[in-house]
Amino acid sequence: MNLVLLGIYPWNYSQLSDTVRSMTSAMQAQDVNRIFLNPYAEQRSFSFDWRSREADGIQIWNPPYSFIPTRYGLHRFREKLSAAKIASAMTRFLASDWREQTVLYVTASTLEQSYEYVKILQPKRLVFDILDDNLGFPGIPEQKLRELKRMFLEIAEQAERITAVSRYLVEQTSDWTGKQVEYLPNGVDIDLFRRGSAEEPADIHEILHPRLTFLGAITSWIDLALLRETAYKLPDAQLVMIGPVFDSADANMLAELRSMPNVHFLGAKPVQQVPAYLHASDVLLLPRTNDPYSLACDPIKLYEYLATGKPIVSTDHPSVRRFSEVVETGTDSEQFIAGIQKSLRRDAAIAEKQARLIESLSWQARAERLLKLLS
Repeated sequence: MNLVLLGIYPWNYSQLSDTVRSMTSAMQAQDVNRIFLNPYAEQRSFSFDWRSREADGIQIWNPPYSFIPTRYGLHRFREKLSAAKIASAMTRFLASDWREQTVLYVTASTLEQSYEYVKILQPKRLVFDILDDNLGFPGIPEQKLRELKRMFLEIAEQAERITAVSRYLVEQTSDWTGKQVEYLPNGVDIDLFRRGSAEEPADIHEILHPRLTFLGAITSWIDLALLRETAYKLPDAQLVMIGPVFDSADANMLAELRSMPNVHFLGAKPVQQVPAYLHASDVLLLPRTNDPYSLACDPIKLYEYLATGKPIVSTDHPSVRRFSEVVETGTDSEQFIAGIQKSLRRDAAIAEKQARLIESLSWQARAERLLKLLS
């Protein structure tokens, strides 16, 4: 079986991990030919057709037309041109009867691009994986939202299987489509995140203990006001912020945090270096907002935190509740800060329980569950 997966980020993107690449990399079924479609090229070139390379037994396909700029809305034009070439690439790289032995996997995270590929390829077998409440993100104009909802429903109608990472998304997608939606939560590279490092990275080594670390994309669904209050009320603790800052994050709140003496922004780190930063921390923070689109997701960082064995403090997020035995949660700043103070003197037995919990939550396990749905 050929499993063709449309990515969210290119295969070589190092600033963030994501579900599609992590799951694809972890698949170990010998009878599955993994083909990863980069959503945009890994590097700019004057290619006019799809190109293929191999990485760890996975075919990585790079789309053409990467020389077309992305500004002024031209990225959608570029995506349409690339999509127009994908059917001939399937025949060239696979076989003329590729539809007979191929499953196409797309997500709502690249909804417009997914729609183009499904429309052009018309696969006999299609998986639609819902990783976020993308239609609930703020700032989408009403007319655009209606268009995206139409695309979502058309993909879902054609899909053989629909999966979603959270119970919220399972229920929402089932209500929208009237179809069965399988619960398929995220996972983690257990071996990578369980390992520490002999030496702490230099930039975090300079920071005093206790270190309270948030690691991930800094966006509108991260409760920066809560982090500011935490840093203010725990002046002897050091708040460490690691990850890329996106435009949706509150600029005023970011400026306030940057001005505080016990707050440290270390920037984005390659995924392979992330475990060293987590193991150098004393408490790991998951401060999500209460916006519906934030509560709908299943944060990958939660699983990565769990795999380290380090204490975790989170806001009251639905995905966190099933780990309530090992994760401290707070519904307000007072409870959140109390959870941090409690975590700094955590019993070793909780760490052991945390290690047992994570064993069944690998990316390989998620990949196996997906392949079982397709068998």
